[in-house]
Amino acid sequence: MARIGKTYPVPKHLQQRQYAAAKITRLTGDWMPIDHNINQLTRTSLPLMRRRVRQLVRDFPYFNRAVNILINFTVGTGTSFQSRVINPNWKPGSTEKKFDRVTCQKIEDSVAWAMEELDASGNRHGSELERMAKREDIEAGEYFFVKRALKDKNRYLPYALQLFEAEWLTDSGAVPQGKNLVDQGVEYDSTTGRVVAYHLTDPNSWGKTIRVEQQYVLHDFAPLRAGQLRGVSPFASGVLIAHDLQDYLDATIDTAKLASKYLALITTDDADAFQANRSMEADPENPLKKIDSLENAIVDYLRPGESVKFPSNNSVGSTFDPFTRFILQMLAISTDTTFSLLSGNYSDVNYTTLRGERQDLRTMFAPHHHRHIQHFCRPVVRDIIDQAVLSGKLDLPGYYKNPRLYQRCVFIPPGQEPIDPLKESKANRDDMGALLRSPQEIAAKRGRDIEEVLDEHQEFAEMLIERGLIIDIGNTALANNPAALGATDNTNSLKSLISRAVDDALDRHKLLAEE
Repeated sequence: MARIGKTYPVPKHLQQRQYAAAKITRLTGDWMPIDHNINQLTRTSLPLMRRRVRQLVRDFPYFNRAVNILINFTVGTGTSFQSRVINPNWKPGSTEKKFDRVTCQKIEDSVAWAMEELDASGNRHGSELERMAKREDIEAGEYFFVKRALKDKNRYLPYALQLFEAEWLTDSGAVPQGKNLVDQGVEYDSTTGRVVAYHLTDPNSWGKTIRVEQQYVLHDFAPLRAGQLRGVSPFASGVLIAHDLQDYLDATIDTAKLASKYLALITTDDADAFQANRSMEADPENPLKKIDSLENAIVDYLRPGESVKFPSNNSVGSTFDPFTRFILQMLAISTDTTFSLLSGNYSDVNYTTLRGERQDLRTMFAPHHHRHIQHFCRPVVRDIIDQAVLSGKLDLPGYYKNPRLYQRCVFIPPGQEPIDPLKESKANRDDMGALLRSPQEIAAKRGRDIEEVLDEHQEFAEMLIERGLIIDIGNTALANNPAALGATDNTNSLKSLISRAVDDALDRHKLLAEE
């Protein structure tokens, strides 16, 4: 057995049964980590850890960039919403359309309108609240929104969200109901762990604590252990190494600045008189002013008989870049990014490594997308639809009997443009031809809604037809023999080409299905 500060011998028969990682030797005898309940750890560590992370994000460029990378790749300019209300008359194999396009469009329009007014303060769009939620999720390890009902006749819906910082949750003055317990401002059922309410300080009431029931709160974090009540910043493991790197960079820069300051030291037989005379000639009102200096350099005078030996203030050496690169690689790992993204250094990147890096990024960010959608986007959209139906802004027959019929939807996170568009486009066409990938998936991969893409194509074709124009879209068969493709004149050639391409694709898919 062992305890902090003192070690005890372990019987040999017990040592043989231990994992190697649990063996106690002269080198590991003082390594006895504290392993308390997760909420005990967060209760004592979170306040200081949050302050350190926020300070590094403010002052340390690489932490600030890591935050921006996570926000941009998870949320971007906002998660796209698509309603997917199924036509009640549709059955597999029937001629009816699968989705009720009219109802889907009404719901999408309603959600889009409500997102413009989602911020309770009236200053931010809903997509900006998404970004703020992700920023708090990174810096504080959690985000905390309170649902508000604003009484304003000019609003589309009374529903709004107000963002509170994690620091405002408190145990001070918190009075739980019944047999519930309160820990770090979270009131929960001790038998099941279910969160019941939140207690926070009202910044306008000089320390007064208010209680908000869980149903009126959007609170989310990435859980690490069972029973966890508060979130931990994903940057926690990189805080110390980031602080050390910041100190190292500051010291290196100061050393380089100091080495470049002093240009020369001058000795003379009468240094005091010489310095005084020169100073008076230069500026009688300020005799202590240095007169012999160069821009960003200093010339000093010594007394007779004195000599100076300069310390070795070397400039940045050859080990600086490898060392900082190694530290940045550690930071990239701790912040769920990559070295090239975090550092902005693509000098050693080629197509193969960049493509592999982007594949890793998609894998790393998939859980971020999923959690953001499940715990922010989906609850907000459901609340908006509920409020729109209650206020009469949406007419959805049978909504109260089966709300999930109208809440069926998909969310499209921000996508990534292809590294080599020509190669990836060809691969996508091959996958579609082999029925391994759908156009919807390809469009979503780039962060686009396939319906919007098709609508844009249709709108573009109609504008060309209205103007009697035709463009070269890269089809050599059309240029060589337009009549063979059904293009009899310039006004309908593009429509004919699109129609024939669609028919050909459907025929190929039917043949593959029959085979």
